[in-house]
Amino acid sequence: MIIRKALPQDAQGIGYVHYHAWLETYTGLIDSEYLKTLSVQRSTKIFESTACRDVFVAVEDGKIVGFCGYCKAHDEDLPDDCGEIHGIYILKAHQKGGAGRKLLDSALSELKLNGFKNAALWVLDTNKNAIDFYEHSGFVFDGAEKEEIFVTPIKEKRYVKKL
Repeated sequence: MIIRKALPQDAQGIGYVHYHAWLETYTGLIDSEYLKTLSVQRSTKIFESTACRDVFVAVEDGKIVGFCGYCKAHDEDLPDDCGEIHGIYILKAHQKGGAGRKLLDSALSELKLNGFKNAALWVLDTNKNAIDFYEHSGFVFDGAEKEEIFVTPIKEKRYVKKL
């Protein structure tokens, strides 16, 4: 497996992973009516619009099987030296093989290289697998929670880590 920075031409591969990983991860956790609104094309357009900037991809046998996005944290209550992991998705068939750890480590290293001292991320409060992964990676719940509407309300919790 190769971990590398995404290129603009990776948008379709990342879009494919984004769409399918959402279905694999959130079926049963997010309202199915919302999931029906998603598509590979919609996901691809998201990544085309950013030219796949600030994204690492996991590539196996020439195909993108996972990705991790990162940026400066958006939450106003976080310090300026805080970066954010804003998405880490791996196709189910490629989970448990180290891709998630390698993608996360690459993104955190890049944030640190860019002067960030901390990292934050938001996770669905019912996504036990993701919470366990982030806690095992040294992230801790900082008490912040928010609600979003995906046809029905969902709750997210914020986790932080010193870099």
